[in-house]
Amino acid sequence: MRLFLFLVTALSLAAAPEPPPERRCTLRLAWWASPAERVELAIVQGKEIVPVVALEMNLDLSKDYRGAAQLTIVRKKGVNEKVEAFDPEKLYAQPTTPAPKPDAKPKPEPAKKEKADEWAAFATVALPDSPDVGVLLLMAPDGSCAGRAFDYEAGRFPYGSIRVVNLSAMTLAGEIDSKGFRLAPGSSDLLPVIFRERQTSHIKLAALLPNDGFEPILGTKIAGRPNRRSLVFILQTGVSTDGRPLFESRSIESVEPVVPVVPPPANGKPAVQ
Repeated sequence: MRLFLFLVTALSLAAAPEPPPERRCTLRLAWWASPAERVELAIVQGKEIVPVVALEMNLDLSKDYRGAAQLTIVRKKGVNEKVEAFDPEKLYAQPTTPAPKPDAKPKPEPAKKEKADEWAAFATVALPDSPDVGVLLLMAPDGSCAGRAFDYEAGRFPYGSIRVVNLSAMTLAGEIDSKGFRLAPGSSDLLPVIFRERQTSHIKLAALLPNDGFEPILGTKIAGRPNRRSLVFILQTGVSTDGRPLFESRSIESVEPVVPVVPPPANGKPAVQ
């Protein structure tokens, strides 16, 4: 049942009102776990298919995105695979254009334009309204895929902080340095601690059970740094033989980019731009 709980519950938990029609952002894709066999991915921008790369639990690679708020991700079809080809034209109303004149010359195709019939629909993800968006992809054994998008902009996810993303259908409760927090199913939030200096904190996290009990998930020390931020994902992966929920936690860390210091000119005068 691994990952099927997420595929069934997380998409319904993430259901929201129809998003605005377009987003313009830096887009980052990551796998929860890399597929056993290579999967080539692409995103749909307008009527173009743009190849992208997703790393395992790493959001360092990015792509400029301008397109629908409902991100469409496609995958490269196998050589002998019989799957209906993805048609980006179906996402947009077809405009009526006058027929070209007999002597009109056809416009040449872009040199590296991807052919739509080589790609198949893979996943759709609602993007938040943010200039920097991360998307986590989870692939089930049957080849289906679900994604979860989250705000990755440094102003709302600052360095020195920890954001926990609850991918389960259960409420999570915990504390860090004796400060309590709670996460509803499918939600995410910053923990109530911002690291202004190097320090070690203790974090506890558990799932609340229907019988007023709890299932421990995390209980560990973490080394906080003011120039680092952490995304912690909690996923329910199944149920034990005695009926207790099983969870897995994974994290993505990023380090604040270092701004290079420009040395002053030798003559002591500012350089003319």
